[in-house]
Amino acid sequence: QFNLREALFCLLTVVSIFILSCPYWRFLPAMSETKRCDAYRLERLAAKKTREEILAEEEKERSAGEGLKRVLSLWDVVAYGVGTTIGAGVFVTTGVVAKSTAGPAIVFSFLAAGISSLFSALCYAEFAASIPVAGSAYTFAYASLGEFIAWFIGWNLNLEYAISASAVARGWAGYVGDFFSAVNVSLPYWVYNITIDKQSVVNGTSISDVVMTLSPLAIVVVLGCMCLLLFGVENSAKANLAFTIINLVLILFIVIYGATFVDVQNWSDFFPYGGGGVLSGAGTVFFSFIGFDTVTTLAEEMKNPRRDLPLGILLTLVIATVLYSGVSLVITGMVPYTSLSDDAPLSDAFVARGAQWAGILVAFGSVSTLTSTTLCSIVGQPRIFLRMSRDGLLFKPFGKVSKKKKVPVFGTLVTGIAASVLAFIFDISSLTDMISIGTLLAFCVVCGGIVINRHRCEGNPRPYLSPILLLLFFVGSVGTAVSLKYNAPIYVSGIISLVPLSLMIALSVVTFKLGKKQSIPDTFKCPLVPIVPCLGIFVNVYLTVSLSAGAWYRLLIWTALGSIIYFGYGIRNSRIYHLQRNQKHKEEAEEKAFNESLPEEHIVVDVGMKTPGVVRSEKSPLLHDMRQKSASGTDNEM
Repeated sequence: QFNLREALFCLLTVVSIFILSCPYWRFLPAMSETKRCDAYRLERLAAKKTREEILAEEEKERSAGEGLKRVLSLWDVVAYGVGTTIGAGVFVTTGVVAKSTAGPAIVFSFLAAGISSLFSALCYAEFAASIPVAGSAYTFAYASLGEFIAWFIGWNLNLEYAISASAVARGWAGYVGDFFSAVNVSLPYWVYNITIDKQSVVNGTSISDVVMTLSPLAIVVVLGCMCLLLFGVENSAKANLAFTIINLVLILFIVIYGATFVDVQNWSDFFPYGGGGVLSGAGTVFFSFIGFDTVTTLAEEMKNPRRDLPLGILLTLVIATVLYSGVSLVITGMVPYTSLSDDAPLSDAFVARGAQWAGILVAFGSVSTLTSTTLCSIVGQPRIFLRMSRDGLLFKPFGKVSKKKKVPVFGTLVTGIAASVLAFIFDISSLTDMISIGTLLAFCVVCGGIVINRHRCEGNPRPYLSPILLLLFFVGSVGTAVSLKYNAPIYVSGIISLVPLSLMIALSVVTFKLGKKQSIPDTFKCPLVPIVPCLGIFVNVYLTVSLSAGAWYRLLIWTALGSIIYFGYGIRNSRIYHLQRNQKHKEEAEEKAFNESLPEEHIVVDVGMKTPGVVRSEKSPLLHDMRQKSASGTDNEM
């Protein structure tokens, strides 16, 4: 069925890519056939950067005055993490899941979701501490799985951040309207909710169908946050810290004051939907924890990233879990869970207990919280753009920072304008369907990257074994998740689940045999590798499979559009490709010069060689000794 909103989204995406790529079309004819063929070799997709190379590049950029400004403290980062994670869900999701899925036991759903998120958070913490540069999962994937996977993750994360900011801005506009309504002030609907109808006549009756809704007010908050970010991360961090403190105080006050209305009789049936309802609720509320990964995009702007990044990630998760659990426990104690409303459960609960003014406070808290969430959602995308551009995979303007404020101006402008357009055109339901799939896949990649990096060491006699086992574990996890989603017989799901379980045990055996030979970082270490990363992969795969088919269609469309940029521009301008090609030419030139300096009787031409004009020497003991002497500078005869 034709969907106008989805068609507009695809059209806007194509037009944006067309406009951004126009300045670079003139370079395409300049590429010679040799370079083009060399760039498109299959092994290029798996090209990796070592940790040392990534850190050296970042240090070189900083010494050249092109790096970001290191001004953020631990609490600035925690404020960004909490601001991204604690959104409207704290006021809405708690009531919806409690009413229809878990009942008062939703508190255990949040605890289960928090523990599940912890698996991915620990993996993020290890990567962030060992590779403290902007780019988040994109950079981590580049260091562990290769260039194409890194591009795939970075490209889809950019979509997630833009849509997340748009969805939050659209929700912000709605809550502003609710707040003014709560204080008996009516805003004109054209300010925040313009409805476009389609009139049709059925059996002589005129019916009005809503085609789409527009929200001018959503543009205001997105562009306002964009302008604040352009003034520098230091200023935006202060504003966000202030917003976060206000939000935490409001939420804590609501929880403490709401506790005075708790009636323990409302908890008499604590598990109305059983253990299955708790797990189902955990799968739903898990998405409320997505956002802690945003802090890793700020790595290059932190004063002490190796210490503060892991702490920031884990503190964000702990604070979010405590707040969500506290709100859910109080709200189900204030009124029976069956009486909770779907739209504004928290404020309605206070109204039901006679505290009208608390409803106004909740509405104000929603506006304040979503302002912070919009700001934090926008801050990550320009920094991923920055790192992708400096790696040569994205157009050069994205890789430039302002001289004074050290802000990625072009990326911030593109992010802000794109998010404001999406927020203006699409409603929340259309936007939220597009969120989460890219982030969950990024979580899978980061968890898998931890295992691969640990086993990539000189003492590993079979370096290929771990990636193969990990890939099979991923496939087995997909099979198990699919069987659970479609309610396969319990014995079928049980048999299929034995596959990832046995593979996790096999990975554990490989890890145990490697022992101290593993590449273990000297900073924060993820515990219980590979068990924790494998559990993280399984949780994220299960949640990814549970998403709607529409989310997968949008992922495929967005990835296909991004592949045009990657194979048309990125793969041929990749920084690592040019470094490897230059190194190869340098080695060939040195070998040619060395061979030309040898006596003719010790040189033969390798007829089977691929590079014309380069001669190679015979593998004789005499010639080997001459090479060794020449390399060490002790050959005085030649």
